[in-house]
Amino acid sequence: MAEIVDFPPSDSLRPDQAIGTCQKTRWSQFLGIGITEEGEFEVVNSDMTAERALWLVKWAERWAMGLDEEE
Repeated sequence: MAEIVDFPPSDSLRPDQAIGTCQKTRWSQFLGIGITEEGEFEVVNSDMTAERALWLVKWAERWAMGLDEEE
């Protein structure tokens, strides 16, 4: 069984703080996933294909489960 890693790394960031932190990066592609105040699922992304977005999500899943450290 895989070890579950706390996600996100900091549970003390409010959404506006997390967004501000993202703005400080030099990412070439971005995928934001969240829940609105109304409880709706929402995705915001830069110019990328659905396949690329799915790849990023799967990569994040492997990181969250600690699987990327095994390779």
